[in-house]
Amino acid sequence: MRILLAASEFSPLARTGGLGEAVAGIARALVADGHDVSVALPRYRHLMELGTAGLPAGPAGATYRYETGGIEVILVDDPAAFDRSGIYGDSHHDGYDDQWWRFGRFSAAVRALSGDYELAHLHDAHTGPAALDGPVPTVFTIHNSAYGIFGPLEETAATAGVDLRHVEPRGALEWWGQASFLKAGIAGSDRVTTVSPSFAQQLTEDGSISGGLDEVLRSLPHPLVGIVNGLNPDEWDPRQDPALTAPFTPNRPFRRKATRQSLLTEAGLSDGIVFGNVGRMAEQKGLHLLDPSIDQLVSEGLRLVLVGDGELNHMVDDWAARHPAAIWHAPYEERLARIVSAGADFYLMPSRFEPCGIGQMYAMSYGAPPVVRLTGGLSDTVIDLDESPADATGFGFREFRTEELVKTVRRAMRIFRRSRAEYRRLQRNGMLTDFSWGAVVPHYLATYEQALESRRERLGSR
Repeated sequence: MRILLAASEFSPLARTGGLGEAVAGIARALVADGHDVSVALPRYRHLMELGTAGLPAGPAGATYRYETGGIEVILVDDPAAFDRSGIYGDSHHDGYDDQWWRFGRFSAAVRALSGDYELAHLHDAHTGPAALDGPVPTVFTIHNSAYGIFGPLEETAATAGVDLRHVEPRGALEWWGQASFLKAGIAGSDRVTTVSPSFAQQLTEDGSISGGLDEVLRSLPHPLVGIVNGLNPDEWDPRQDPALTAPFTPNRPFRRKATRQSLLTEAGLSDGIVFGNVGRMAEQKGLHLLDPSIDQLVSEGLRLVLVGDGELNHMVDDWAARHPAAIWHAPYEERLARIVSAGADFYLMPSRFEPCGIGQMYAMSYGAPPVVRLTGGLSDTVIDLDESPADATGFGFREFRTEELVKTVRRAMRIFRRSRAEYRRLQRNGMLTDFSWGAVVPHYLATYEQALESRRERLGSR
């Protein structure tokens, strides 16, 4: 198939988190499966030196073509919208105030480009309006419903090149008098997916997670499909990762000890039971649940390495100041992310909600059993020791409460101290789980075929 993927991020060219990695993973796996894949991406300021000039793409002007790993990247050149510091905002902005205008123009360009392909696969709200009146079948993937884009209704329609019928009450773009990019992608596409089966269920049942769009999702003529994200095993392989102090395998996980010691040394921590976390220091990630009990847990032997920044920096920095030999907080760096996955005894991810999550998959692949809240993609990827001892890969709890998290942390610490055989089995099970994108692609291809068939049936009924 000839497929166009469109997104605001594509790793490693433009990435702030899991979205860029997911889009790159899908694109590479499709190419490996024999498909002709292009990725449409805004030509951000830091990409201005890349590519050769191509054909115009609607109102956004020229495109630049760049190839990486057999994937054609189409950089949509729109300096007024994207020749700025950062992807969504600079250090002085949480996000630019005109995101609706920036990504409305990008959506118009994506729609214009998609006519050269058999199918367009659109990712997250930034591309939602491109699903409306597109020339080819579209699949829309919700990676994180918490990051919607809203704009003034008629101005957004004009910017994105959307027919005015979509701005009418209950139209595909209209949401309580505003333009909703997420609703446009959902209502306008031939098929809609999200990044785990459990998160798909949550989106259709819980308006607080779907941004109120649960009814829109339930009313679709086709079910919302949950497809778990993957990872690239060639890029995340403890047998050959140069960031690690020593390589190791599922059959020889004891060689992790060298990287574990390197992590303790770099963090300046005394020995204990090491929990790691890589990601945003945000309330969604649930770390604040530890706050009432952190001092007691440290006294019981917990050691905590936190990599990343966010609105809870003040809280975790206070923990580190009180317990400098037990808790360490550092800004994100990929080398550190790898060392945490390969050196921590457990990986901590007590999220309030989690569409899929990728940190727990990296951690399992590198021998760190996760301790998670069993929600969304975490419940689809982590098997709790008490619920299925033979197949277990980690520990989980369900109620989003401090008491439940603390009880689960203590359960993990108890197994680590008292039952090394069970702990080794958790490590081995996790390291042998196939999280590769190659295992994911057949599910997307089946969805693509359904989208193509839906479009054929719709055209045939006219």
